Amino acid sequence: MQIRIRPCLLILLLVTSMTGCGKPTSSVISELQLRLAAQTPIRQHVQSVVVNMSGTSVRSTANSAFGTPGTLPHIIDLVELGGSNTRILEVLTLAEGRYDAVRLNIHEVTVTLLNGVQYNEVYPDPQGRELIVEANTPVVVERGRKADAVIDFDLMRSIAFEGDTDRVHDITGIRISPVGRLVDLASSGQVSGSVKHDNGTPAVLRDDQPLSGYPVTFFQPGRTDSVTVYSDDAGRYSAHFMPAGSYAMFSPATEETEAWSAENVVVTTASTTCQDVTARKR
Repeated sequence: MQIRIRPCLLILLLVTSMTGCGKPTSSVISELQLRLAAQTPIRQHVQSVVVNMSGTSVRSTANSAFGTPGTLPHIIDLVELGGSNTRILEVLTLAEGRYDAVRLNIHEVTVTLLNGVQYNEVYPDPQGRELIVEANTPVVVERGRKADAVIDFDLMRSIAFEGDTDRVHDITGIRISPVGRLVDLASSGQVSGSVKHDNGTPAVLRDDQPLSGYPVTFFQPGRTDSVTVYSDDAGRYSAHFMPAGSYAMFSPATEETEAWSAENVVVTTASTTCQDVTARKR
């Protein structure tokens, strides 16, 4: 038996076929802008930490698979990205959904000390060393909206010195193990405050002395991720790119001060939480 297809039906079938084989419609496609940051400072002996990387891709929670990687190489000095500074790494076109990790290929890391000595680590081509940076809370990509996320490198945990670290000339080597975290900027805030010791008079506030270079660590109970920042010369600190939620804070004891801690420090989206640190003087 011979089957005939009417001309109007044939046109409809052709249009449907072409639509199905083309790119997804714009109603389900948006963009994710990935930034790079390194708010945690390295020790004072370092002049630069230059990273050569490529192949940025993100992992979807829908199928636990990484998408097509970007092709552009990037050479970035992480030391220049202190504090809230960021650099755009990639702008990826993605389907709407939730993404919980970024994969990078690191090809080379060069650390230059203040005395000019360089330590270089090169990873085999073509892939290099694979680094997967995960998010505690997935980054949400919605239709028609450009999402914005930051990869925050932890330089203190990424680079370990060998030898006597008190003086730059006594450093004999380094160990490199890149560590970072992924944060959705649409659901993050920051924490800022002063760091002081009470000068031995806890009841008197006017004689409190600012502490510079004092570490302040944030963590969420039950999670392994943490963020450590340091107070500046004026005794002020700021922790950026903090996902909204409740945090515990901790500062270790020093030769001059006792340890300090606080719980239930609440970070809210697009705002700054003020939390001062006042350590007891020994």
